[in-house]
Amino acid sequence: MRERPSHLPNFKAPPINEVVIGVQYAQPTGYQQIRAGEVWALYRTDYPKVEEQPPLAPAFETFGGRSSNILQFGIATGATHDRFWFLSDKKDELIQFQADRLLHNWRKVGDGTNPYPHFESMIEKFQAELLTLEAYFSSLASQQLAINQAEISYVNHIALVDTFDPGQWVRFLTFPGGHRPDDLTFAMRRMLVDPAGKPLARLIVEANSALTDRGQQLLVLTLTVRGAPHGTTIYDAVDFISTGRETIVTTFAEITTESAHKKWERIQ
Repeated sequence: MRERPSHLPNFKAPPINEVVIGVQYAQPTGYQQIRAGEVWALYRTDYPKVEEQPPLAPAFETFGGRSSNILQFGIATGATHDRFWFLSDKKDELIQFQADRLLHNWRKVGDGTNPYPHFESMIEKFQAELLTLEAYFSSLASQQLAINQAEISYVNHIALVDTFDPGQWVRFLTFPGGHRPDDLTFAMRRMLVDPAGKPLARLIVEANSALTDRGQQLLVLTLTVRGAPHGTTIYDAVDFISTGRETIVTTFAEITTESAHKKWERIQ
C-alpha cells in the first residue's frame, strides 16, 4: 500500500464529497459494444449494479497562445458507444467505462457518513482495474492501453449555515465593502509546467453555489488536474494522477481560509 506523502496538508474533517480519477485512451482494436457485458464481468464481484449513461466525447487539454483550452471531438467515424456505470452495492464507489475511457469514483451517499477511503487506496484499486482492462483488451488483439489523457478531481461541498458568504471559506471570493453575492459561478484555469517549463497539465478551480435536497446552501469547490502523462502506459498515468493529487491538495490548503482550516480540523 502506498503511503501518504508526509509534506501534504491534512485535515481530519475535510468537506470532500466526491473524488474522480480516470484515463482516456485510444480505442482498442477488436472491441465492440456487444462486449460491454464481458467488461462488466471483470469487475462484477465488487460492482454488481450497472447503469447506462450518455457517452463522453473525446477531450484533450491543449496548450499554446494565451487561452486555456480543452479540445473536444464530437465527430464519430463509426458506431457510438454508451458509457456504463458499474456500481458497488452501496453505490458509493463506481467504475465508469466506455470504449475509450475508464474512471473510478468515490462519493458520499445517503446521510453522507460513509468514510472516504483516501487517495492511496483509490489509486491502488484503480491501477489494478486498469491492468485488468488492459489484459482483457490484449485478449482481443495484441495491444496495450495507449493512454493519452489522465485526470483527477476533488469535489468539496462546503455547507453554509447562516448566510451565503463564500469569502469565509475561500480567500479570493471576498467582495469589497462587505457585499455578498446572491449566488456564484467562478472558474479559473492555470497551466502546469515541468521543470524545463514545458506544459504538462492544467489545474482547474471551480466554485459554484448550490442547494442540498433539503434546501441548505452549499459552496461547491471543485479542483481538477487534467492533461497528458509523459508516456502512454498505465504506470505513467498513475504517476500523473498522483502528482495531480499533490497539486490539488496543496492548492486547496492555499486558497482556503484559516477559519475554514479550523472548522475542518487541519492537522498538518
